[in-house]
Amino acid sequence: MKRKFSDLHCHNHMRAHFQMQEKKKKFLRKGEFSPWTVIASNSKAVEDGKMGASYSQIDLVKCWNSNLRLTFNSLYPLERQFVLGMDPKITEDKWYHFLARIILGKSGLRRDLLQSAYMRIPDKLVDYFQSSDYDYWQSLNREKDFVWLDSGKRIAKNEIHVSSAKLGDKKAAEKRAKEDPKSYIAENACYRIPKDRQELEQSLSNDQEITMVITIEGAHALGTDRVKSVQDISDRVQYIKNMWEFPVFFLTFAHHFDNHLCGHAHSIPGMGKVLMKQRPHMNEGFRRNGHRIIREILGLNSKGDRDESLGYRILIDVKHMAARSRKEYYELVKSCLTKGDRIPVIGSHCGYSGIKSLQDHIDLEKLEKDDYTDPSGKFNAWNINLCDEDVELIIKTRGLIGLSFDQRILGITSTDIKEDKTRQNKRNSIQLIWENIEGFVKSAYQNSNLTESEKSNIWKCLTIGTDFEGLIDPVNPYPTALSFEFMANDLVEVIDLARKESTAHHLHHFKNQDEVSAWVDDFCYYNAESFLKENYPG
Repeated sequence: MKRKFSDLHCHNHMRAHFQMQEKKKKFLRKGEFSPWTVIASNSKAVEDGKMGASYSQIDLVKCWNSNLRLTFNSLYPLERQFVLGMDPKITEDKWYHFLARIILGKSGLRRDLLQSAYMRIPDKLVDYFQSSDYDYWQSLNREKDFVWLDSGKRIAKNEIHVSSAKLGDKKAAEKRAKEDPKSYIAENACYRIPKDRQELEQSLSNDQEITMVITIEGAHALGTDRVKSVQDISDRVQYIKNMWEFPVFFLTFAHHFDNHLCGHAHSIPGMGKVLMKQRPHMNEGFRRNGHRIIREILGLNSKGDRDESLGYRILIDVKHMAARSRKEYYELVKSCLTKGDRIPVIGSHCGYSGIKSLQDHIDLEKLEKDDYTDPSGKFNAWNINLCDEDVELIIKTRGLIGLSFDQRILGITSTDIKEDKTRQNKRNSIQLIWENIEGFVKSAYQNSNLTESEKSNIWKCLTIGTDFEGLIDPVNPYPTALSFEFMANDLVEVIDLARKESTAHHLHHFKNQDEVSAWVDDFCYYNAESFLKENYPG
């Protein structure tokens, strides 16, 4: 049977939505206004394993052709800090001029610096993001409408859009489709956003459609920067729960910049920390209204008790949440757990930090320079990643960890990049993915606060969470969803080899390669599916 895949955190519609939202009438006229439309990619960048900049990593066509049948598609209104400070008088093509001004060195800036720039957002849209008209809440709802547009519809064939095609759109599209059909053509395809549990079960059982679960990245999407009162934010949470056509499964509460609710983790490397205003409330705790809003998202009243009047529970993703804020949030989670109310903790697109506790992260945050690692030298030790304390609570709450495919998040340093040019066994490979998986597993097995059965549950808590189309710099051999099958086969080989080592006690339950392969199936799909079935609203 063909292996199935899921992705706990990605943006399937991102490139199409950015290209189309300011030119909706044009794309409607051409019959291209759809999440299925593929925006043509730079194939050379894919081949070179470069950052997801001018190429698509996980659009719906790639999902369909890679047998990705469960996607957690994240809505994300672009944070305006990514485009503020640009000089509109520089040149007519100010977007690329701006990039040329700031990119230092041949490798360029990483994913967290200017993800919007690398998407080649139309100049008109840049002007819009810079203007006072741009509103996160309105943008979120437009994005929601866009992904809902074709839910449940089966398309005969998708459209292809080639920006600035010299030979004409039609000829250019035909040329791309002929050269790389898996990247450009999906036929008789369908995705469905389930309205409730019943529709979820039906969709998951149908391999002839993609089950699309909707999440939101960043509580700023609620328009927290412009509201007049905290009640306005509360009303918007209720609007999502009561007025949207489908449930939101989880919300990544923090992101790169101040959301006026909680502290965000340090995430932007290199010159970005000079060019971007990430510092306001970075690495800090909850702000005054943050506790109320996160409770109401979870459906909890002021006493921390479940309140049905607050609607269904939207789970919280702690990725991007500062260690101080996670520490506060976990007090709420632990309090609910003692009452018998289990709130699964999600880290949707993370790496392992190699750090013991959240307090250690807090104490060490001033060391978070580029290439800062844990003492082993393997792991990115910034507090944006998960430490042993995070892993412990994820296991105790039967939560889920999505493994990011961002090489920087997984621990690749500038030294690794240099050494990989000459060494035979490159670290920027399946080795990097396996090191982080094994880091999480060892964290569990070495934790004296966990029972033996709890320790083994770590294997159920791990899945894919690439952050594709968030414009990450991917692990080199696996730049797109079409690489998933290669990744899975490589992972089976590396675990099967590792389990034979006498000191690998955490792997000795794997008796043969078939058992390893079965767990890789769980990692690639079934762990996420089981978690979803257990926790989907309605």
